[in-house]
Amino acid sequence: MNREDEITRQREITYPYSIESDEMIARFEKFYTSAIIDVMINPKIDGYLKMNSTWLGKDIKCLTKDIKRDAVAGFAFTIQWITDPSPDEREHVGETMLSQYFKNAMLVVDTGNDPESGYLGELNTNAMMQNGVRGSVIDGGSRDSGFVKMMDFPVFCKFTTPIDAYMKNRLRGYNLPIYINGVTIEPMDIIVGDSDGVVVVPKAVAEEVLLLCEKFAKFEDDTRELIKSGMSALDAALKMGAKEL
Repeated sequence: MNREDEITRQREITYPYSIESDEMIARFEKFYTSAIIDVMINPKIDGYLKMNSTWLGKDIKCLTKDIKRDAVAGFAFTIQWITDPSPDEREHVGETMLSQYFKNAMLVVDTGNDPESGYLGELNTNAMMQNGVRGSVIDGGSRDSGFVKMMDFPVFCKFTTPIDAYMKNRLRGYNLPIYINGVTIEPMDIIVGDSDGVVVVPKAVAEEVLLLCEKFAKFEDDTRELIKSGMSALDAALKMGAKEL
């Protein structure tokens, strides 16, 4: 395989869900990452899925938008870079990938643990917004952060930097499995980010996770109303049949 073959010019990804795209994202954006993680890994939650944690870690935070209590969700558009400072003989590989961005995508970038480069900037952000991309998650840095902040676009990353990734790195491919902090991310997995970081919901269980989140949210809403009405936490827990609140 030569270097030109390593970049996949076109990868058709089949939509894997029974729920329509806009509805899927709107429903997931009603939940914080803590609720999503709970239904996947917390044994205190009735019916939890006994999964391993898919939180991408404490270092990946939203650095370009004050998201406050909001959540941002999208379908994973995965990207992988590798270290290679030699000249790239390929033409327009970035633009070719960019043309594949789609509505409700969330770009997720494996930088190979690059400690200094920026993998998203102002021009790329403009293209993403034009294509309806929801946000970006980078296992490393982003650049042009002042411009991106003015565009109010959510970028979850480790740091900001003026250094362009193309100086020392090469785009290897996109829409392929990647790994960030031990978490496998596949194309079209659900990505949810909020003020606590980023969680990956594997596509194989995403609809089940969504239904569990909605069920859990109703339990919390009903319990909250009991406590606000004057009932003690213990009585509320007993009434709702919960071991712990």
